[in-house]
Amino acid sequence: MAHHGGTKVHYGFYWSAKAWDMAMVPAEGGLLPGGSDRHYRRIPTFLFLLMAPVMGALYVVFLPFAGFALVAGHALRAVKTLATDGFMHLAVAVSPSWAPGEAYLANRKRAKAERAAARKRATHGEPRV
Repeated sequence: MAHHGGTKVHYGFYWSAKAWDMAMVPAEGGLLPGGSDRHYRRIPTFLFLLMAPVMGALYVVFLPFAGFALVAGHALRAVKTLATDGFMHLAVAVSPSWAPGEAYLANRKRAKAERAAARKRATHGEPRV
């Protein structure tokens, strides 16, 4: 029979497979830890005595691998960042600085008109602004 977290239960050992958690309830009874989203199943004492050392051994064996996995993940993330930054710097360096959709001739016409106006002012003696 499954019990939810936070419910009052009788004495015994309770196992939550989803949370990988064991809870021991004292002789006078008590509440199971966690909220209603946790499901516990009562297990016999003998099974508890077998499962507790196995869980401890798995924890001791798994812990170094978890550390190696975290370090490797951090190193791979750093390599990815360096590669991405390097590629972006290279892409900026080799990309053309012109934009095909822009009209550069309009800028030349404006510059030509400004030069002509400056020459006209210079020949007629107008003050420069």
